[in-house]
Amino acid sequence: MATTDIITTDNLGDKIFDAAKTSFGAKFGSVKQFVQAESEKLAITLRMIIVASAEGDISKAEAKILLNQQKLAASAVFTATEGMTAAAAQAAINSALKVVKDFVNSEIGFALL
Repeated sequence: MATTDIITTDNLGDKIFDAAKTSFGAKFGSVKQFVQAESEKLAITLRMIIVASAEGDISKAEAKILLNQQKLAASAVFTATEGMTAAAAQAAINSALKVVKDFVNSEIGFALL
């Protein structure tokens, strides 16, 4: 595996952004600034969940609720931009989270994604 393929807590936002960029296809140019911001927000939420779970500060259920809230917020932003459908917005989020799934789930110790 190339060094650039390795996912860490430091590059979660970049990996999420790259996957979302691909998912948006031709619409990416018109939503780029929103994709960048929402990718980093998802990454921040995932980092917080990883740390809080490791320290025993949140339960599995709370971790899932926190992630779901951020996914809904990102979906709302994407849906509001450029007339994107809710299904397309959710597909972009799902594809973005898929690339970090194994890393996040292994760090947290349970299937969050």
